[in-house]
Amino acid sequence: MKFSKVLAFCCPLLLSTVSGLAQAANPFGIAFARETNVSLYGKPTGLLIAGRCNRYEPEFATARAKGAEVLAYLNPATRPDSRVCALDQAFYMNNYGAVPLWPYPTYGQRSIWPNTRMTDIRPGSKWILWVVSYVEKLMREGKVDGVFLDNIGGRPWGSSNWTQWSQAEKNAWTDGSIDLVRRLDAKRRAINPNFIIVNNNIWAITGGSTRGLPGEKYVDGVNLEHPYNGVNAYHLAYAKKPFSNLGHRRLLVTAKSATEAKAWAAYSFVTHVSPQVASQYGNPTVPVVSFKALTDR
Repeated sequence: MKFSKVLAFCCPLLLSTVSGLAQAANPFGIAFARETNVSLYGKPTGLLIAGRCNRYEPEFATARAKGAEVLAYLNPATRPDSRVCALDQAFYMNNYGAVPLWPYPTYGQRSIWPNTRMTDIRPGSKWILWVVSYVEKLMREGKVDGVFLDNIGGRPWGSSNWTQWSQAEKNAWTDGSIDLVRRLDAKRRAINPNFIIVNNNIWAITGGSTRGLPGEKYVDGVNLEHPYNGVNAYHLAYAKKPFSNLGHRRLLVTAKSATEAKAWAAYSFVTHVSPQVASQYGNPTVPVVSFKALTDR
């Protein structure tokens, strides 16, 4: 998911003044394919995002034992066209072909990324109920600390042709994203209130629509993936939002460089930063900021 084209306003002065601020955020690492450098995040306040196929690798368990939080990557918004691995297939109903697809403008037509199809995330859909049941098992299993929900938010990103959608279709997608996190939030409050929910998207919608904003209270925060123009006024204002009232706020920024990650890390409302660009998502880089205490630990 990329949302670098969200309305954003460049503020060059922010980058020139931020260097004088003390670091507030912690490092996080994306490990979608390999466990190289995972051990470097095995400290209290470290955070790791495990990929579709590797979340049960022993390196993650070891990092958790040393204090790190591990979030499981899930993409409820899209379904691969072909098999990725057994663990990924289990998430997609144990049968990719069984996953209900987005019905507009015709069934299965929409695709955000090549070789994928958009799933049916209309409120209360069979697919949403399946995702909730799958995550409930993760909550009860206790081998990860939460989930990282790709693309879920106010609108889909990638090549979705969102501006050409009818308003009814837009509303159905946004409302479905909200319905998903609302149901997940209810489950965790009943099973494990410490379970973390972060979505890789924002709940604001380009053009000023506030329809997605209710989703914010059901998640602990979001990942700002490669914000446009680095540290900018729009994303700074969004990053200050409170999100869930459960007390473990997680505001992640995936920056485009180590310098940019350090700039974001200076803001007290940012909890974790990573310098990884998409080509580096296979395994984490060496942390570019030190580990700082979080008040909710």
